[in-house]
Amino acid sequence: MESTFRFSADADTDIWKKPPSHNVFTAPFRTHSKNHTSKFLSATLSFAATYTLQFDQAGILLIFHNPKSDTALTRKWIKAGIELFDAAPRLSTVCCDTWADWSVAPAPSADEVRTGRKSVTVSVEREDSAIGTSLWIYHVGDGGRKTPMREVCWPFGEAAGECWELEVAAAIARPAKDTADRLEASFDAFVVKWKDN
Repeated sequence: MESTFRFSADADTDIWKKPPSHNVFTAPFRTHSKNHTSKFLSATLSFAATYTLQFDQAGILLIFHNPKSDTALTRKWIKAGIELFDAAPRLSTVCCDTWADWSVAPAPSADEVRTGRKSVTVSVEREDSAIGTSLWIYHVGDGGRKTPMREVCWPFGEAAGECWELEVAAAIARPAKDTADRLEASFDAFVVKWKDN
């Protein structure tokens, strides 16, 4: 994959799943690589956009597929990056095992991030410990300082089982329906690491 790339999202695009039946996976994304979930080590991505409408978003996307039953009902995913919420850019993490959940925190340098003058870097890293394995999602700030955004444990349960595959991508979405304008983002420094064996 090229080191720097741009793409855009039309209005009314999103990745979101909420009971009892809302299940949307229409946001465009660009895949870096895919492999067995158990081989994943880390992924880092930097990105910038001009966020203007509620829920405008860009960042990294991890899609967990079970090739034996890969349907919209069995697909699991994680997205992390920036999402505009109540007129402010937020560090955002959305995780979907059975249904999606969402957490937000203030983004440093909010005005610069919102207007696309400052890029944001997100890292997703596997952590193996004495009590098990999880994914940690970090915001990587100036000087490489990592601030934890979320620990996610379920990917190394069922989604790391036999046949499950992990696809790592850059994604962008504009859920707003009342506009014809597209949201464009630039991405760079996309690095994904997998175990060799």
